[in-house]
Amino acid sequence: MGINVVELKKLTGENNSKHTESDWIKHIVPSEARSLAEAAEREPENGVYLVARTWQAGRVLELDAHFERLEHSARTLGRTVVLPRGLIRETIAQHLPYRDGAIRDGRFRVTAVLDDPVRILVSIEEAHPVPAELLRVGAVCEVLRGAARTNAEVKSTAWMHERIHLHGTIPEPYEYLLADDQGFILEGATSNFYAVLNGALITADRGVLRGIARRIVLLVAPGIVPIVLQPVAFTDIPRLEEAFITSATRGVIPVRRIGSHDLSAPGPVTRRIAAAYDQWLETHLEPLVPSLKHEGS
Repeated sequence: MGINVVELKKLTGENNSKHTESDWIKHIVPSEARSLAEAAEREPENGVYLVARTWQAGRVLELDAHFERLEHSARTLGRTVVLPRGLIRETIAQHLPYRDGAIRDGRFRVTAVLDDPVRILVSIEEAHPVPAELLRVGAVCEVLRGAARTNAEVKSTAWMHERIHLHGTIPEPYEYLLADDQGFILEGATSNFYAVLNGALITADRGVLRGIARRIVLLVAPGIVPIVLQPVAFTDIPRLEEAFITSATRGVIPVRRIGSHDLSAPGPVTRRIAAAYDQWLETHLEPLVPSLKHEGS
């Protein structure tokens, strides 16, 4: 079964910063893609994007922050994009997966294709929980030295296509960790990376995408563990006490192995941060759209 893809196009080619939401038209785009990952392979390279999801079949977390980061990515590339946020929210709500007589949670990507005029692609698939086994035993990661992104602040489709070529290790890890030429681990290919060393939480502050999940971790962690904003050196991997990665659609994922080095997963700090993260998420969810009803509303 294919995913839902909707295209939003402006009626005119005027400057995208001057519009009302009525200036946009939308239509379904036929797609044979079976997942967001497959759909990404079909998207042009001149775009910026976000990936997020719903919870409780109609609630979202920090969606406006996702929109703002997409617009910032476009500005960094020299383009002004003002997203029709209300229309995008409505589009997502109208195309959430529906199965067995009920609305299901959706995982979605919003891509602004930087043509003239700008086009917006909204792709939606059913969201599934992170496998319990992964949370119980942790993920396997591999470090790619010299693979750090040139401009990590920009979430671009060009990077999305480049990221495809990172794959090839057999067996393939759950996540690749991107290190610079000096061997400092900056982030994951699809996540932010953290480690516990000498009782402190260490995570890079430069050369990384400042993810929504990362911001939440940095909000909840100070009450649990001291934070040191610096990258983990490759040579420090054998000394790490714990490690985890985060993303907005998956939350906190413990790491049990980096290369050939095994870690305790999930460690006590990771468990406490994951619990605090989940509690923060639960108290900050907001309706995707006012009219979408869900249990507990």
